[in-house]
Amino acid sequence: MEHYQLAGSGRSGTRPVWRAWRILACCALALAFFLLAARLDLAERLTRVLWRQEHWQLDELAMSLLLLVLVLAGFAVRRGRQVALLLAQNRALTQRLLRAQEEERCALARELHDEVGQDCTAIRAAASYILRARDGDQANVQACAASIARSAEALHAMVRSMLRRLRPPVLDSLGLEAALQALCDSWAQQHGIACRFAPHAIPADLDDSIATAIYRLVQEGLTNVARHAGADQATVELRADAHGLLHLAIEDNGQGLCQDKTPADGFGMLGMRERVAGLRGHIRWISALGNGLRIEVALAARCAA
Repeated sequence: MEHYQLAGSGRSGTRPVWRAWRILACCALALAFFLLAARLDLAERLTRVLWRQEHWQLDELAMSLLLLVLVLAGFAVRRGRQVALLLAQNRALTQRLLRAQEEERCALARELHDEVGQDCTAIRAAASYILRARDGDQANVQACAASIARSAEALHAMVRSMLRRLRPPVLDSLGLEAALQALCDSWAQQHGIACRFAPHAIPADLDDSIATAIYRLVQEGLTNVARHAGADQATVELRADAHGLLHLAIEDNGQGLCQDKTPADGFGMLGMRERVAGLRGHIRWISALGNGLRIEVALAARCAA
């Protein structure tokens, strides 16, 4: 990571120099062309040639080409601004993803240190006592064995919790539809918000990347509902159409998006958009202030080769 940062900083330092040289080169080329045109009376000669072709209206060609150049230049400037905006958003997303990844690693490290380390210490102490116990100390040996069993059970529960955070096991064992139903049920129970899941004609042989993306989209969408919407009802719909497209909709009856907030403002929304764009899909937010928010996603059921 440090190597890439140093390399990037080196390139960024030389970038203004290259821009200055390019500007100077363009100015020198324009000056050379002006001197050559003035020497050869290029404009006068071109005017005389075009005037001879008046019946073809070629004398209007210069103005038409100038207009075309101006339109193309305006289009290029607009596209350049759009590309710059997308690059800035991608850089912000990358930084946020790295920060979220580091926070998740710190959380896992704390849990491993606090919980796993404590249980391992308890198991080691109990095992050491059992090894040193005498023949007549049966009661204490049984108590140590019970302590080992409790610590092992706690370790097992923590490992299962970490595995669920890293990858939902129900997605592999039961499939996407059952995983989404379990997600909606557990989310509703945790947050006290009614959540209805409505599947329709979901293919059973979805690509793993598509199924994982849909699961994470629903997970992030429901997280946003719980944090920001102030809703008491949520609905998740997933259906497949006859053209091989999957349509996902996440809707709530909360407060909707604020007028001064766009879908690109939030980290969760930005992550959802980038996840969908990575699979060549489409996502849109439909908000009615005070009447909830609806997120609609369209994805191909098969990854493009």
